[in-house]
Amino acid sequence: MMTTIPIYPGTPPPVPAIQQATRASRSVNRTDVNAGLFQRELDSRIKPDGLTFSRHAQKRLDMRGISFTPEGLQRIEDAVDRLAEKGSRDGLVVAGKLALVVGVDNRTVVTVMDQDSMEESVVTNIDSAVFA
Repeated sequence: MMTTIPIYPGTPPPVPAIQQATRASRSVNRTDVNAGLFQRELDSRIKPDGLTFSRHAQKRLDMRGISFTPEGLQRIEDAVDRLAEKGSRDGLVVAGKLALVVGVDNRTVVTVMDQDSMEESVVTNIDSAVFA
């Protein structure tokens, strides 16, 4: 003979005993994880030490024939470090005849402008600027 279990609208189906045991064992293991240590490890694996150029910024570099020397790139990275020290989230880095809009938290160059494109541009959504 088959046993029937009444199901009412909005009532979740019964959970099998195996699933309940697995859920309980997961909660026990979570107490052993140090959240700060985990976050530092995760950040070190997914965040690069240097700058990352967004797809848009890379297109602008290619389109305008802009390249960086290692020293020039280091100056820009140092400028982003200074922005981070001041608590900036989105900054403008002016380096010679170039201007770069940078997401400071993730160290990503969002766009790059040369002197010709700066003359007619308005830069918005930044909270600080630095000269490199």
